[in-house]
Amino acid sequence: MVQLSTFDQLLLMAYGELNPTDARTLQEQLKADNDLAREWHQILRLTGQLDKAMIAPSDTSLKIVLEHSFKTEHLQEI
Repeated sequence: MVQLSTFDQLLLMAYGELNPTDARTLQEQLKADNDLAREWHQILRLTGQLDKAMIAPSDTSLKIVLEHSFKTEHLQEI
């Protein structure tokens, strides 16, 4: 099994992707380690900013993706 870094675990937890057991362990570490807690709060702040910065694709990009999807739709049946 691959051991994740604490930073990776913080990112996974920020997006709700960390398994419950590891999340509980990491939450305990956050209570005991002020530096880790600061990093956690920074990640939360930055992910919040990323969520606000999300922009919609251009109409041209959407058209290209939809055309490609239509052209390759028959391949999904294979």
